[in-house]
Amino acid sequence: MVAQLMHVGALVQHGAFTSIAPSAVKPVGTMLEEHGGSGAFAVPKAMTPEEIRGVIDSFAQAALRAKQVGFDGVEVHAANGYLLDQFITDYTNQRTDAYGGSVERRIRVVVETLEAIRSLVGPDYLVGVRISQGKVNDFHHKWANGEEDARIIFEQLKTASPSYIHTTEYKAFAPAFAEGGSTLAELAKRFSGLPVIANGKLGEPEQAEDLLEKGDAELIAIGTSALVNPDWVNKVREGNKLNSFDHRYLHPIATIKEEELVVDTL
Repeated sequence: MVAQLMHVGALVQHGAFTSIAPSAVKPVGTMLEEHGGSGAFAVPKAMTPEEIRGVIDSFAQAALRAKQVGFDGVEVHAANGYLLDQFITDYTNQRTDAYGGSVERRIRVVVETLEAIRSLVGPDYLVGVRISQGKVNDFHHKWANGEEDARIIFEQLKTASPSYIHTTEYKAFAPAFAEGGSTLAELAKRFSGLPVIANGKLGEPEQAEDLLEKGDAELIAIGTSALVNPDWVNKVREGNKLNSFDHRYLHPIATIKEEELVVDTL
């Protein structure tokens, strides 16, 4: 059992909270109704260097606590448009310091987060990292320099000694960039030399099996298809029809009710 650690950054789905991000750039798109949000995103507060260091330390402390309570590992969520991915992404990171500008600088916060975690949990604990191009509010985003950006990102991640890389794409079996080119999972494996988990529309067993047979990844992660098919393994084994994902399967959605706090000082 692996605990996934994340910080949403600018993609806060509730207007009552002030968001922070690499830069004061309003996220594209609108809040996600299925996540409890509605309307436009707020403009986040640009993080100070001290706040960046605080977030890195918080990831590390969370990883240590996960280890202490018995999780077999942790996975750092640096994908899908959330805070760490906001540092990687060119249009959400307008910084001019050591965490902005070139791809090498934009991936730095993820590398430092992995290094901080490794320093606390030790060399033998399972520490993964999740990476994507697309975001929950921008499905089809691509890294500007294609495979060269992928090379830099995955080579830099390797230096922080993660146990594996978990790539997620809108369609994991599709080329990451040019038609006929490599998948993002294959690029992660080629440039990092690490074990790779692939995710993205792989609930159909034929797609998953093909990606594994090509050697693009060691493992397949099945998300929404597993949510609507909790018996996915048995259905596939027996050749039964799989349910297609629909957000209605997730309803009703639990929400946090705001209450006014009244303190009696008498």
